[in-house]
Order: sequence, then C-alpha cells, then structure tokens
Amino acid sequence: MVWSEGYVSEINYTNGFYGELSPLKLSLATALKSIHPPNTTKPFTYCELACGRGYTTNLLASTYPEAQFYANDFNPNHIFEAQTLAESAGTKNVQFFDDSFAEFIHQDLPSFDFIVLHGIYSWITPENRRLIVDFIRQKLKVGGIVYISYNTLPGWSAAMPMQGLMLKHRHHSSAPILESIEGALSFTERLMNANAGYFVQNPSLKSRFDNLKSQNRNYLVHEYFNEQWNSFYFDQVAQELEDAKLSYVASAQVMDNIDVLNFSAEAQKILAEIKDSSYKEVVKDFCLNTQFRRDIFAKGKLAMMAGEQVNIMSNFRYALIVPIDSIKLKHNFAVGEVSLQEEIYVPIVSALSQSPLTMGELQTDVNVKKIAVNNIYQALIVLTGLGYIHPAVDDETCKRRKQSTDAFNKMLQKRAFITDEMTSLASPLIGSGVGVNSLEQLLLYAKSRDENPVKFLWDIFSKQGKRLVKDNKVLQTPQENITYIESVAKTFYGSRLDTLKRLGID
Repeated sequence: MVWSEGYVSEINYTNGFYGELSPLKLSLATALKSIHPPNTTKPFTYCELACGRGYTTNLLASTYPEAQFYANDFNPNHIFEAQTLAESAGTKNVQFFDDSFAEFIHQDLPSFDFIVLHGIYSWITPENRRLIVDFIRQKLKVGGIVYISYNTLPGWSAAMPMQGLMLKHRHHSSAPILESIEGALSFTERLMNANAGYFVQNPSLKSRFDNLKSQNRNYLVHEYFNEQWNSFYFDQVAQELEDAKLSYVASAQVMDNIDVLNFSAEAQKILAEIKDSSYKEVVKDFCLNTQFRRDIFAKGKLAMMAGEQVNIMSNFRYALIVPIDSIKLKHNFAVGEVSLQEEIYVPIVSALSQSPLTMGELQTDVNVKKIAVNNIYQALIVLTGLGYIHPAVDDETCKRRKQSTDAFNKMLQKRAFITDEMTSLASPLIGSGVGVNSLEQLLLYAKSRDENPVKFLWDIFSKQGKRLVKDNKVLQTPQENITYIESVAKTFYGSRLDTLKRLGID
C-alpha cells in the first residue's frame, strides 16, 4: 500500500486551532471529576499525534515555554509548514516529525504527561488505531491523560450512507480531487432534489448537506473523503484504549458535566439507574444524538478526597475572554432554551471584568458573596462552556510567558497579509488561543507600528490587488474597502482591544 494508506495527502488540511487541547482546559475538565490532573505549573511533556499543519501545537508551545512539545504527521507538507512556523516565531520547545505512527514510536521521545489526538481516530485503518494504542501504552506516564476526539454513533448513523455515496462517486471520477468533490456534491444534491427515498426518509440530511456545501473544501476533503471513515459507539473506543491501560475520566467539554442543561428529568432518572459507566456514556449519546465526542482518558486515576477537590476547584483562576457587553444570558442547550439567572451571573461576570479571579477570591466580592457556593461553582463551569471565561494562570506566570507569545503573535500578524487561515492568537494568561481574525490581526500590527491603520492597511491591500469580503460579497471599489476597514477598526479599537490586552495580546 502507498505511504498515505488511503488517507488524503494531495490537499493540506485546514489550519484550525482546537482549544480543547489546551493543557489548562484539560486539567479543569479532569479536576471536575475529582481526578488529579497533571501539574501544569511545572515543566511538563506534551504530544500531539497527527498534528496536521501544526498550528495548535505551535500556539500551545508558545504559551507554555517551560514545557516540551512533540508532534507527528505523516504528511511532509504539513510538517514542513509546522517547522517553518516554529522557526519563524523562534519557538524552541517544540519538535515535529514527518513519521507514521509505526515510525514515531522509535524516535527518541520522553514519556508524556499529555497525549492528544483530534479527529484522526475516525479516519485511519484498524492497524493504525492499534499503533496509536501501543504508542500511548509505551509513552504515556502513569497519571498522564489522553485527549481523543472521534465521530460518534448514533449521531452519524443517518448521514453515514451519504458520506459513502459521495466517496463512491469520487471513485468513479478521473478529475483532480477538488473537482471530483464538487462533482460528488452536485450529484448528491441532484439525488436529494429528485426525492430519492433515502433522503425523503431522512429529512434532517437537508440541513446537514446545506452546511456541508458551505464548508472549506480542504476541510471537506479530509473530513468526508478519506478511504477510512468510521464512527464509533463510546464503548468501542473505550475497549480499544483499555489495551493502553486507560480508563475514562470525563468529556473535555466542561458543559457536558451540567446534567440539568443536557438531559430531561426523566432522562436523568434513567441514567441514574445505569450502573455500568461505559454503557451509561452510550445511553447519554443516544439521549443527545451525539455526533462527535471529545473524551479524556487517564493512565491511572488518583481520586481526590472531597476536601482536596474543594481546594483545587477554589484555586482555579478564571479570566473573562470576551467584552462584557457581548455576554448573553439566554442560550439554547440540549434541553432547550434556558435563561441564566441574572442575580447569579451578572455579579460574577462584573467581578471578572475587573480582573481574573479564583473562585475563592470571587467569594469575597461584595456582590458575589451573597450567592451560594454551589451556584458560583456551576456558573463558572457554564460560563467556561459557553466560551465567555477560561481558566487562567497567575500574573507572574503570564508575564514570564509573554515574550514567547508576543513573538508567535507578531509572526502571525505578518502572515495575515498573505493568508487569512490562522484566526487565533496566543494568550499567555489562559495558555490557549483567542479568536482574532486576520483583519483584526492586521489592525493590531498597524497599532504596534503607530501607523494610521486604515491608510496603512489599504496602501498594502491596494498594492497587492487585494479586495476585502463583507457578507460574502467582494468589495470592489477603493472607497467600499476603506469604509469597511474604518468600520471594523472603530469596533476593534474599543472593548475588543481592551479585552485582548487583558489577555496579554497586544
């Protein structure tokens, strides 16, 4: 078999940042389940398997300069780009390898506190899954944790035949890969419009297909057109990982820990009756029709005493990562629309808008101390799950890390003149990425040079022959482009920029 083993190698994967892979976020999710996470306040070792183009690993390495990061991807194009990013930013604590899983295990690698793999488990052969399990068994420290995400049943059960149809159509095409994918999409839509029975009996596929058509084609190539394309029940994955001495800890999505927002009262009653923890996760997936799981497993779980968990959770520090005026109290959860209690959430958010605080510090705030401890605890988890706040380090650690994150962010800002793919910058405060689109990155760059941002950016764009896009429409005239830059700058150089500065991004 060729070196790619049926995995798409002709087209590079997208350059997404995946925040669930952040060590601090993984530590919080682990501690929520009363399990001791690896200590991220000391130097640690971290490995990403199948890192793609290395954006996530590079960003995280810049936010944890005292840690050591390693990553592999069998595609040399991906690894060359990942290495180039690291060199351009001067990031010294990360190494990339263009190895297969079978080759990577023979490198001179340390034992790891964290091993993470995002999505790849669904797209590879059973043999490669066994190699991953063997790598984890040999290279994960006792007490270390694994993050693994994968396509899940029953959520994919209705759509799996549609994926199979598109892949088979591609097999019958001699066109280049991107053209063959357009052909597969067009053919599938024609069948749908012809009221083919499969689509008639699965009406939910219409919205899924419409969303699929709007996706970046490089993303679609890797997500839908690999020869290996699998969805799993939770217990299948858990059983395979048992060979690496792993046991399930928690979902990496902290919101999954709030049962009242995920399950009806009757569903909670049913789940409470199930004694087998693995089977309970399967039933949860049926309740939620889960399509994609993000799981944390551990090699040896050290349970906390009740007092230990209270102490650890009280000392997690939280930072507001969005402007306070963007926070909404009404949200749709699995159980439906829920209005968060204003008397609980507003005082907490107001306190965090002044500075990052631990739960213990929040309890001393004049307005927050009136709130029951359990309500503060749950509110912090919900706000984290909604992406409004994030676990944070102390100010001294943030200051120590800022040199490496500044270098990484400055490199990305310069690259934003030629690509709009990398839309997260590194925050030394939260040890993770923060969404900042390419135009906002360029506004940061202009400000750092004390340039008039609108004139500076338009001078460069006009020389490049570049035109901006607003509401999916290319702006044609110079004045349209200038007006758009002005409007974005006006919004950005306010609470948005203030928020970024508080996160160590400036």
